[in-house]
Amino acid sequence: MNLQAVQAKYQPIVTKISSNRYLKAIMNGMMAALPATIAGSLTALIKQLPIPVYQEFLNKSGLADIIQLPITFTTNFLAILFVFSITYSLVESFDKKGLTAAILSVVSFMIITPVEPAESAFGLAFNIPMTWLGAAGMFAAIIVAFIVGRLFIWITDKGWTIKMPDSVPPFIKESFAALVPGFIIIGIFTVIAGIFASTPFGSFHQMIYTLLQIPLQGLGGNIWALLFVSLISQVFWFFGIHGTMVVLSVMMPIWMAMDATQLNAYSAGEALPNIVGFMFYSVYTHGGTALGLALLMLFAKSTRYKTLGKLSIVPAFFGITEPLIFGGPLVFNPIFAIPFIGGSALSLVVSYLATLVGILPRLSGISTPQGTPIIVQGLMAGGWKIAIFQVVLIAFWVVLWYPFFKIADKQALDQEMEH
Repeated sequence: MNLQAVQAKYQPIVTKISSNRYLKAIMNGMMAALPATIAGSLTALIKQLPIPVYQEFLNKSGLADIIQLPITFTTNFLAILFVFSITYSLVESFDKKGLTAAILSVVSFMIITPVEPAESAFGLAFNIPMTWLGAAGMFAAIIVAFIVGRLFIWITDKGWTIKMPDSVPPFIKESFAALVPGFIIIGIFTVIAGIFASTPFGSFHQMIYTLLQIPLQGLGGNIWALLFVSLISQVFWFFGIHGTMVVLSVMMPIWMAMDATQLNAYSAGEALPNIVGFMFYSVYTHGGTALGLALLMLFAKSTRYKTLGKLSIVPAFFGITEPLIFGGPLVFNPIFAIPFIGGSALSLVVSYLATLVGILPRLSGISTPQGTPIIVQGLMAGGWKIAIFQVVLIAFWVVLWYPFFKIADKQALDQEMEH
């Protein structure tokens, strides 16, 4: 097989997918909201520490309700964060100012969100249920972000704006320029809210959740989809293409919504509904299992692999395995193809079965920062049992890579002896 020819054939397709403006807007928007997501996750971890005396203290002192506040307005508020950040990212990709469009997107999202009348001493008031502001509203948020972003760009490109003299300060000119797009966009979403209020769904949110989000989570939120995604990702990596970026740009909305649902249940002390999700994929593959290879390289007989092992071992503990992938290399290397492509999938199967039979607890949905070292990551994401299981996985990865590494190490040693 001509591997270079295969790469040349599929690289343009993969590049087109990974550079798609809308997929990039989703990825960039979700990454922009990551600090808030992690803050909410860590707060949930603090709130739910499984220490009876500590939990009793939180409940009696009223601190439990106070600690819940940052969780409510981060994890349970993700749809609002995403509709803002995705719109901003999309509009900026067209070389236009994204802030005004992002604000209009939040307003539009709230207009189509059902409200409940409430009594108030100050007159007319409404309660806004949190139902659609978190995980359940994430797909609606993405759709609203795309609609508002494109409408804003289209209207401004048409020149339907109020133009001010050059002597007017820029921030005032931008505010007036956004008036016409604002009126049009808000008017459109007001009509949308009225139309869907008259349908059996009752709201735009309910329609998207019923017809789109639930089916997509059913398709993408099972072990078979996870294995398929893992294999596709590693095949891309084998041909020198950033497979993780490609698959996550498609799967991130589905998995993030599942993790958010998981975290909501965890912070409320309820049963966890899901097994798989983004954190499941991240925790149980951690850099594509290449840490096992890095450990083996420390004991290599060849100078080449021993040196590479010393250089790559620390980054590998943090899930950074590019030094191995391109320095080994693992790319286009038939000796390492089997563990490189199939290792993550095997790890996911073992982890899923261990969770299914109750050996491992379900992950809480807590997000960990990119580059969190293995074991620490497991401790944060699911507790001490997950951390210990990651140690078991490391041993499993060493065994998995061992026979293939021995062949490669012998070849490298023979080449060094010849010279």
